[in-house]
Amino acid sequence: MPQTLTRTLKFQDAVIINLGAIIGAGIFVIIGISAGAAGPAVLVSIPLAGMVAIFTGISFSQIARHVDKEGGVYEYGKESLSPYAGFVGGSLWTFGNIIALSAVSISFGSYLDALLNSRFPDIFIAISIVASFALLNAMGIKNSARTLRAIVAVNVIILVTFTAVGLFFIHPSHFNDFFAKGPGGIISGAAIIFFAFSGFSRVTTVSEEVVNPEKTIPLAILVSIMISAVLYFLISLATLGLAPASRLAESASPLAFASSVTGMGWLVILVSMGALVATSGVILTGILGTSRVMFAMGRDGELPRQVSRLDRFSTPIVAILVSLILAVAMMPAASFGTIVESSNTCVIAAYAIINVAALRTHIKYRGTGRRMLLAHDWFFLIPVAGIITIGLFFAFLGYESMEIAAAVFAAASVYHMLNVRRHGPSSRPPKTSKVRLFGRSRHNVDNKKEDGNTGPDQALL
Repeated sequence: MPQTLTRTLKFQDAVIINLGAIIGAGIFVIIGISAGAAGPAVLVSIPLAGMVAIFTGISFSQIARHVDKEGGVYEYGKESLSPYAGFVGGSLWTFGNIIALSAVSISFGSYLDALLNSRFPDIFIAISIVASFALLNAMGIKNSARTLRAIVAVNVIILVTFTAVGLFFIHPSHFNDFFAKGPGGIISGAAIIFFAFSGFSRVTTVSEEVVNPEKTIPLAILVSIMISAVLYFLISLATLGLAPASRLAESASPLAFASSVTGMGWLVILVSMGALVATSGVILTGILGTSRVMFAMGRDGELPRQVSRLDRFSTPIVAILVSLILAVAMMPAASFGTIVESSNTCVIAAYAIINVAALRTHIKYRGTGRRMLLAHDWFFLIPVAGIITIGLFFAFLGYESMEIAAAVFAAASVYHMLNVRRHGPSSRPPKTSKVRLFGRSRHNVDNKKEDGNTGPDQALL
């Protein structure tokens, strides 16, 4: 039985994993919701949401240069702030992605049922697809990466085709009263659209499976955000040009509705197929990410150790199974509108923790003379901007989603406190592991624990 994860993912794979998580089902639905909030000025909301993603993406990327461990928000928060901050951030991120996974699986069932005009219950189709992708995940990350390449390629081709056709049918009158919803509408629209960007951190959950992660992951994060932002803007421009914002807001499938305006039946079918393909990518990367965070928590003793068990394909089989069970369990309660906001709120809260982690790390290394962005005198502006903009987004999210995020925060805090009382602080990586921490290597050996010797790296935790 393998005891370690294997590094098989290259730069292209890292970008594809992020694009598979970003360019997903959200863009097929959220354009309508955000257009209802911002009106035609949703074209301003998209760059704003992308800018917030860039701020947090840079914070992620700078920590990723020095912490190449599996677990994303959980691991970065733990190493840069404290085990408590890491566990709470990881719990928020995982919960947000699990409920999103449930919602998009139900959405997949609805799309497929409508496309085939079948009589199968949507939830049956949803369970079947999420179970299939869980099985694919269990067969090794390389297989998942190959499948994602195909999914992303097909999805991008479909979206580019829709955009290219749509731009020939633009009605300039649809952009009248551009700022009718005011600044509040623009910010509200950006907060909703951020859900479609939130997959940019997915590659950080598989750090120990990435080749040369300290260089690959930061670049993959920024490249995937920029590609997605350009694509989202062009898609939204074409969609608004085809149908007014008020009509898009009333549609459950705004891209398909906009396609119908062209009178081209094949385009409607193509967009509907694109929604299926995109949803598949979100499901696959959702299981990939949530299972890796739970794996990292299990390895550190924050969750039962069995969760960190690896199979013969070097994949966390138990964590994948737990992700599947949780996603299926939440399906009956899945309501897409509520899920979008509650998932978004939980993930945004987790990203706020990452910005705080980057700020704290900057304060520690500022003035040390190190040639790294984190040590630059003005770096603090980036995580501070991330924190402020995330705070603005919170103000425009629904109360129900805030209550859900607060409940997750409270539950994670209580669980962590009880776990520490019962088992002591979460354990560090296994004694045979070598962890890159802020540019240096640290070997964990038993005698450090026994003699109480705490090096400078451990003081960061």
